[in-house]
Order: sequence, then structure tokens, then C-alpha cells
Amino acid sequence: MADENSLSFDQTREISNAGTFNNLAVTILDVRTTAEVSGGRIPKAVNIPVAELEQALELTTDQFKDKYKFVLPKHDSKTEALLVYCKSGMRTKMARETLAKHGYKDNLYTYLGGWDEYS
Repeated sequence: MADENSLSFDQTREISNAGTFNNLAVTILDVRTTAEVSGGRIPKAVNIPVAELEQALELTTDQFKDKYKFVLPKHDSKTEALLVYCKSGMRTKMARETLAKHGYKDNLYTYLGGWDEYS
């Protein structure tokens, strides 16, 4: 994935407020542990710990929705995107690699500043 898909604090805050970026509806995905997320998260973010991400991506749409209570944007969507973040960027990079293996590219964004910067 190219560097242009790495977003700044201001861009991430704008997405959190508006829910969109580049005319795409954006799902904000926090890949920290559930315990970390309980201490705070970017508004409107949903959570899948990075350790579960590979298995989560193998689920059917219905199984995924039952377990995580949201619908993940499709990797080839032209109207939806995914913004991934963690605490400080390391798990974000791991998640980006996992998502890329499942076809996410043009509609995948990362916020490497993470919760450390956002909070």
C-alpha cells in the first residue's frame, strides 16, 4: 500500500466527525485489544483486535455481522473505505498487511499516529 493512504490526525478527526473521506463512507477500525478500547477510542470506531483479524476476514458476511455487530466494507468497494488504527502504529501496519492479503488496497487507509496521538 502506498504512503498516500496514511492519514494525518486532522484527516482522521474529520473522518470521525463526518464519516466520509474522498466521497467514501468510512468505517474506522480500531485493532487494539478489547481492554485497551475500553479505555477510550476514536469516536465512531469499531473494534477487531489485530490478533483476530485474519479469522474475522474468513467469516461469512452474516457470521461477521453476528460476531462484530457491523458490516465491513468490501475490499473492492467504490463507495466505502476502511481506516485502521491502533495505539501507536505497529499493529496498524500488521492489520494493513493482513487486509492487503484479502484484497484491500485503494479503499484502505491507515492512521499511524494511533490512539497515542489522537487522545
